[in-house]
Amino acid sequence: MKIKEKEISTNNFILPFLFMVFAIIFEMANFLYLGFKTVDGSLMVLPSYFLFDLAIILMLAGLIYVVHNKIAMQIVYYFLLFVQCALNIANSTMYNIFGDILSFDLFYLGGEATSAITVDVIDWGGVFLNFAIFALIVTVTVLLVKKNKKTITIKNFSMPVIVLAFTILCWSMGLGLYETQQFTLSGAEAGQSEIESSDKYLWDNFQFKLDAFKKFGNYGFYTKSVLNLIFNGDASEDDIEYYQDFIDAGYQAENPDAPLYGDNLIVILCESMDWFAIDPYNTPTLYSIATGNNSISFTGFHARNRTNNSEGIVLNGSTPRNISITEAFENGYNFDYALPKLFKATAASEDIVTTYVHQNTREFYNRDVTHIDGLGFDYMYMIEDYTGAQQQEGWGKWVTDFDFTSNLMDYILPDTDRFMTFIATMSTHGPYTYRNPYYEEYYQTFDENLEEYSVWLKENTPFTIPENESDYQHFYYYKSAFIDLDRTVANLITELKERGLSDNTSIVLFADHNAYYHDLSLKVKGIEKADFQDTFAYNIPFMIYSPALTQGEGQVVDTFCNTYDILPTICDIYGLPYNSNLLYGFSVFSDEIENSFFASHLNGMFTEDIYSLNISDIYIVGDDVTDEDIKRFNENANRFFKRQEELEIIYGNGINGTIKLGSQYA
Repeated sequence: MKIKEKEISTNNFILPFLFMVFAIIFEMANFLYLGFKTVDGSLMVLPSYFLFDLAIILMLAGLIYVVHNKIAMQIVYYFLLFVQCALNIANSTMYNIFGDILSFDLFYLGGEATSAITVDVIDWGGVFLNFAIFALIVTVTVLLVKKNKKTITIKNFSMPVIVLAFTILCWSMGLGLYETQQFTLSGAEAGQSEIESSDKYLWDNFQFKLDAFKKFGNYGFYTKSVLNLIFNGDASEDDIEYYQDFIDAGYQAENPDAPLYGDNLIVILCESMDWFAIDPYNTPTLYSIATGNNSISFTGFHARNRTNNSEGIVLNGSTPRNISITEAFENGYNFDYALPKLFKATAASEDIVTTYVHQNTREFYNRDVTHIDGLGFDYMYMIEDYTGAQQQEGWGKWVTDFDFTSNLMDYILPDTDRFMTFIATMSTHGPYTYRNPYYEEYYQTFDENLEEYSVWLKENTPFTIPENESDYQHFYYYKSAFIDLDRTVANLITELKERGLSDNTSIVLFADHNAYYHDLSLKVKGIEKADFQDTFAYNIPFMIYSPALTQGEGQVVDTFCNTYDILPTICDIYGLPYNSNLLYGFSVFSDEIENSFFASHLNGMFTEDIYSLNISDIYIVGDDVTDEDIKRFNENANRFFKRQEELEIIYGNGINGTIKLGSQYA
């Protein structure tokens, strides 16, 4: 019997090989484009542990071959490279805006996270580079496939054997490289903890996201991210009991002797507020608060996060690294120590009303799921509840905060003996490219004040008005939006006085982050984009307006503090019960504030004088940094990330304490 023979194109073997070549070229081009550097300052061409990348690339090459059908192979080939192209573009844009890269915590947020990315902030250089490479890939592949007419002759029955053998070879080599690279990961160095110096530890938990990306590469980073999600591990019964005890041990009772015990509170998250948003001509109310008129102004406040992280930190005192509030709630975590529930848990809580107000949609960041049933707000009022004359037309085209809050003032200041209201502003958010018809009177005010304001800014601040026409336009729209916020705060203070609430109601105002759109903060502060370690970029406002607290003696405090310190500060001055084991920060009025330490969900960690990406590599920012300062930074960094690791388990497994707060939990 004659055995049939079959000729097959050698393109079947060329495509997997081309995929490996082009995937590596893509990686090299983007590492160079993003300007990643080693510790000694040299440019990185490939990740430090490149074998992770190569291992995954090999296994994907085997996947291309196992499809085997000529058309299907090309579809898989182009699809995989296009996904890498899209990830590169997303990463270059994220890095351009935040100094960060795309990760699965953003995937949790879905469309909400991407809606803030507008055309004008996309990194078009990264788009051009990656599409140019992808176009080159398509061109070279098409030409090679068309030009190559070589075939090999095989026996018909041996084709499945060849496919299986080639696939097993690719996967065996890939898995072998993957395992080999794991053995080469460095461990903790002498005198350092695993958190700060072990690449084995970093590989297991991705504690420092950008550092992990630089060390493990595109394919290594995202593959291990998926594996971490799949095999995150459920807590055992012993673990659950341990962490229940851990939470219970942190319980701190209420303090009826606190200066504002039993008073009302309004917290205002001031979107994108920077110190240059405030001046005596355009924002006189905010300027009065910032200079200590019936207020305490914290000029050493720093932060760098996305809005949802900043909000979560202030409401909970901490947030885990990778798990969203929504997921934690769905896991069974009950947020017993969230700010609204703490206000309800005191002896002075009778008839208290807690309210959340924000002129975005209820579904944004899943607030409709988490904020009432999870965090414990009694009511939520969003753009759907607004009945004013203005119309919100889309992202960046906001109604004014003044009109929105005026329309909902009876909910912000409910007719009750005691209340706590959290307001998240929106009109100052950006992008600053749209001439909003509702802001016309604010543009006019800014124009009228420009001459005097310019002189004042030059003589009294380190800030400069951008000279470039496009940058000036962004600055113009930004400053005009803050005239609206100033008018909003002034109206709120007036309402407090008219309703007889000014003596027992305080307002906490804090910025969630600087004006990152269009790099506006960097340009006004004179900071280069590459100088990410310059902590002045992250110095933003935090103020407490409180005639009851200041008793006519306002203060301006320059102590370093950050977003994590806001909830402990509120608990301190209001005498709220709280849980020290669920907090990262400290009250700004305590001696412990010297240990204030900020780690961003975006990238980096810092105090006012020290910056680091991974604890080990230290940038000295201040002039008088001592060895003791560096030692304290190191200790606080390790404390922070150890606590974050603990909270990751608590949130991820829905572990709650057994000590319940207040009569409503009985």
